[in-house]
Amino acid sequence: MHSADLNLVRVFVAVMEERGVTRAAERLHLTQSAISHALARLRETLGDELFIRGPDGMYPTPRALELAQSFKPALRQIEGASQRVQEDTMRF
Repeated sequence: MHSADLNLVRVFVAVMEERGVTRAAERLHLTQSAISHALARLRETLGDELFIRGPDGMYPTPRALELAQSFKPALRQIEGASQRVQEDTMRF
């Protein structure tokens, strides 16, 4: 993903962790439709289905599991850095 949209990464991680579109939407304060559209963009960009709907939720494909190993820690670092910048800004 050379021109990745950070929001798409956030959606990916939320669906991966929540194993469902509805729960991911609630967590991110988005609609189910917004999550579905984001997943469609990711699927097209990455050329993989990423998640397959099953009886107990969404199951990641092998490619999604591979991506999660990079996306999750990267997103946590970005969120942490962003929070520190906001805290530093509030001090002034």
